[in-house]
Amino acid sequence: MQNSIIGLAHIGVFSQDLEVSKAFYCDKLGFKVIHENAITEADGVIKIAFVAAGNCVIELIQKPGYQAKDSGIVDHIALNVKDIEKVWTDLKAEGIKFETPEIVTNLTFFEKGSRWITFWGPDGERLELNETL
Repeated sequence: MQNSIIGLAHIGVFSQDLEVSKAFYCDKLGFKVIHENAITEADGVIKIAFVAAGNCVIELIQKPGYQAKDSGIVDHIALNVKDIEKVWTDLKAEGIKFETPEIVTNLTFFEKGSRWITFWGPDGERLELNETL
């Protein structure tokens, strides 16, 4: 198994409304839709959209009868960014509400440190902007 994993393929996120989620990721965060599909199953159609920004790919999944949960197995999705201050300012201007009022800086993460701040997507998914120093 060593060296079998070469990177992140995508992160699956359930969505109550695929169009709302696509608009959030594309219009607010700058992702692009790279693939859409629908799978017909006995209980209805599962709608899927893959959105990408750089090498970060998120699979948005809308299942029939999906009910949002208070918490899930994924704690957060970290998005690697350059110039976190600019991205943070731009997203605040877009109306994004952040979990904390300031960007966290921790110099013990990675070789030179890391900065991050978290917020939520339209279906309660916790997202993180992360810049390695």
